[in-house]
Amino acid sequence: MENLRIRKYDGQELAALAFVPVEPIMVLLVSHGFRGAKENGGKIYSFASRLQELGIAVYAFDFIGSGASDGSFADITLSRQGDDLAVVMDYAYNRHQLPLLLLGRSFGGSTVLAGGSKDQRVAGFILWSTPVMLKDCFARIMGSDYNKLKEGQALRFQDEAGEFALNPGFIKDFDLHDMDQYLATIASRPVLIVHGKEDEAVDFTNAEYAARQLPNSQLYLVDQADHRFTGMTREREDITINWLRETFPHLS
Repeated sequence: MENLRIRKYDGQELAALAFVPVEPIMVLLVSHGFRGAKENGGKIYSFASRLQELGIAVYAFDFIGSGASDGSFADITLSRQGDDLAVVMDYAYNRHQLPLLLLGRSFGGSTVLAGGSKDQRVAGFILWSTPVMLKDCFARIMGSDYNKLKEGQALRFQDEAGEFALNPGFIKDFDLHDMDQYLATIASRPVLIVHGKEDEAVDFTNAEYAARQLPNSQLYLVDQADHRFTGMTREREDITINWLRETFPHLS
């Protein structure tokens, strides 16, 4: 495993972990969720090991403002995260010159669509618990605070990781993104969609909606799985690895 610092064009650095087999065949980039981090609670290590056995190099990174990367979380936007992803894609592709795969968890999946859909270096997409109806999803999660952000107020929130600030640009930036267009752009490429039927944060209707727009997608709705697949991460990994083997037969 390598610990990396990948510099953006503005001088800020993204923290990343690289897991590279001796002779990689493909490269998978992992985008974490809202308020998440590259380690995914420590689960990235065993998952990356399984992927390396297939000949897949894995890059997991922290978005600007998250984890060990530079910057402020309060200024998070989908556009900024798309820029971050593009920087890591360039780094990984320049290093390996191999087809890319993009995996996103939750808002990281939204980022994969926004930042990676137009890039023809990407051979496939994996969406875990991903919101595609962004305004509806965050309005439901945030309640009345959603409109306060929309009206220009900066707010403070509390979650299990502690208190955090969020600036109104997060919501306003949604208007710059056409998720339907992103889905249409990747319609000819293979897509895996995995979502829990008991997802309390992002309703599984988001997954069903995305699947209807993606004729080359496979949709797995998992019974009893919540947003984080608590106690069921192995099942999510198994679905993903089996799909990779079936979709890209040249993998080990």
